[in-house]
Amino acid sequence: MTEKKLRLLLVEDSEDDALLLLNDLKRGGYSVEHERVETAAAMREALVKREWDIVISDYRLPQFTAPAALQILKRSGLDLPFIIVSGKIGEDMLVDAMRAGAHDYLMKGNLSRLIPAVDREIREASERRTRRRAERSIRQGKIEWEAAFDAVSDIVVLTDPTGTIIRCNSKLIQYFDTTYNDVIGTNITELFYGNDPAGESIFGLCADLKADEDDVRFPRLPGWYNAACYPMHPTENEHGYVYVIKDITKRKRMEEEKKLTDRELLTLYAVAFRLNSQRGSKRIMVDLLSQLHQMLQIDWSCIHLMEKGSLNLSAWLGLSREFAESFGSLSRSLPWVKDVLDGKSFKAAEIAGHFGPEAEAAAEAMGMGAWCALPLKIGSGVLGTLFVAHRPNREYTDREVFLLNSIANQMAVLIENHTLYDRMKEKNEELVRSRKALKENLEEVKRANIELGRLNASKNSFIGMASHELKTPLTSIIGGLQFLLFYSDIPMTPEQKEMMQSVYEGVTQLKGIVDDLLSISRIEAKGFAVHTRPVKLSDLCQEVRQTLLLPLSERDIRLEIADDPCRVPADEGFCRLAVRNLTENAIKFTPDGGRIAITGRLVTMEELTADEELLRPFYRDFPANIAGHPGFYRLDVADTGIGIPPDEAVRIFEKFYGVGDIEYHSSGKTGFMSKGSGLGLSIVKGIMDAHGGMVWVTSGEGGGGSVFSLLFPMDNTCVVPLRGEAR
Repeated sequence: MTEKKLRLLLVEDSEDDALLLLNDLKRGGYSVEHERVETAAAMREALVKREWDIVISDYRLPQFTAPAALQILKRSGLDLPFIIVSGKIGEDMLVDAMRAGAHDYLMKGNLSRLIPAVDREIREASERRTRRRAERSIRQGKIEWEAAFDAVSDIVVLTDPTGTIIRCNSKLIQYFDTTYNDVIGTNITELFYGNDPAGESIFGLCADLKADEDDVRFPRLPGWYNAACYPMHPTENEHGYVYVIKDITKRKRMEEEKKLTDRELLTLYAVAFRLNSQRGSKRIMVDLLSQLHQMLQIDWSCIHLMEKGSLNLSAWLGLSREFAESFGSLSRSLPWVKDVLDGKSFKAAEIAGHFGPEAEAAAEAMGMGAWCALPLKIGSGVLGTLFVAHRPNREYTDREVFLLNSIANQMAVLIENHTLYDRMKEKNEELVRSRKALKENLEEVKRANIELGRLNASKNSFIGMASHELKTPLTSIIGGLQFLLFYSDIPMTPEQKEMMQSVYEGVTQLKGIVDDLLSISRIEAKGFAVHTRPVKLSDLCQEVRQTLLLPLSERDIRLEIADDPCRVPADEGFCRLAVRNLTENAIKFTPDGGRIAITGRLVTMEELTADEELLRPFYRDFPANIAGHPGFYRLDVADTGIGIPPDEAVRIFEKFYGVGDIEYHSSGKTGFMSKGSGLGLSIVKGIMDAHGGMVWVTSGEGGGGSVFSLLFPMDNTCVVPLRGEAR
């Protein structure tokens, strides 16, 4: 036997009586989940916190009673069986409890009816809940159906077989501006047709069970409607009809509007099609007037264009010869002409008082009635007028005037386009001639570039060869002069020694120029490449310093080099040349007693882009030209020299460009006095370009002196030694 689950709320103060009751329920086949309460508060709490199937209550408890428990159950709104199980109780009390809503009562000494009573009450409670749900569903369905019935946008009417209205929706009340009570009981034919006998032919379709009678008009309602009739059988013995009447007035108006719009769009399309025509403007205007006559049923039309301040007849259609001659030129004194020239349209229902005497007579002879004049304008300028006219008994509507204005605007564009087309043809011919001349010039430039490339290659070859050939004798000359001056101990007069020193300095300068030419030749040579390896630039700078100790001591210039353990991927030979050129340049342009400082540090792309405004003049495609590297090394050569004017900072890296007056180079008469060849900085730029880096110059602290910066891209092959590493 399958156990039945039972959720029991037990109102009992005796634990023994409760156990007896529970044992009887278990023997009856119930698996009981229960809670025992003894007070009103406990019962209210139990009803709220969980669901129950039945309530069994003792009649009298020390602080509670069965009638009080029944009242609490009723107030909770729960439909639960309520059974009283008590010891001694008066019959009148039991009757009162049953009247109050108790479903059954049992005596504690005789619980033989307990199981049947519980079965019965649980079953009846379930049936009551099912019935209430069904009733609620029926009520809800009725409410929803009535709401949907009234929400339908069409008129819906229900009649009996004789056509008497038995029900209708709110749309019918709105259309006839009446009340529901006044409509019920009215015959549907009389409601829609009154005494009009045509009503029988429309609503008679219900007898033949026809439907969808389109485009119906009712005498008592404005507009157009669609009527449909369907049989209704609410019961086997009853029947009636359902009428659905749809208001199609808006659709009919939209159809008429569409026909009118299609005609207008077709006219505008015909105008727009002629805008691209290659034919003459006279022929196009006549074609356009013909199109207007066909599409808009115009009887007469013409176009006047502004020529040398006068409105002259340019095209016409349907006009008599007499009217065309008298209407050939429009006088500005006519009021409507003034309005049109001001950009306004003008319409009239008759011709009297608007034209000159001859034109009015010719118009009357043609039978002209209503007419309209419109400006041909582009923007605020008026190019002419469009004149259209009809026979009498007709007036132009605002919509027609609007359409004609649109057509007139298109015609103005057409006329202007043809004028511009003629001008464009002239410009195009001139452009063809210019393109031919440009092509010839480009061919000439191409030939010149080829010749320039050949000459440049020859120049580089000559410079390389000449420099190489000059370097050997110059080295011999310098060696001989050094021996004579410093090691031969040959007695010489002061004049001879000074002359010999002058020759030595000149040959040394010439050797420097030759070295620069050789470097430029190597840099500009095809296939120039650097061979990089990790180089400690601070050590390289110290080596350059050793080669320049003599001029530094003669000029009393301090050269300070900051030690930095970082190693940079670079070509050692070219880096040495770049550092030497910058150092010599700093010595040359720094007065005696000055200072030169060489420092280096690692920088990031973020630090460089912060100076984009400073670096962009030197490299137009910055920062794209150095993108893709994990980091950079910046070497600065700062001096306290004469500085560089800002407007010449970029040009100093050009070949053979020099800046600064020689008299400011030094406060003494020692070496490094000349400007040099003007190749040193261009060599430095070529070396940095080959490394994929950058070089630029800025003013020193306080605006004095110059700071030349070399930027080397870093890669993952270089390592940064620990601080304190021996050099």
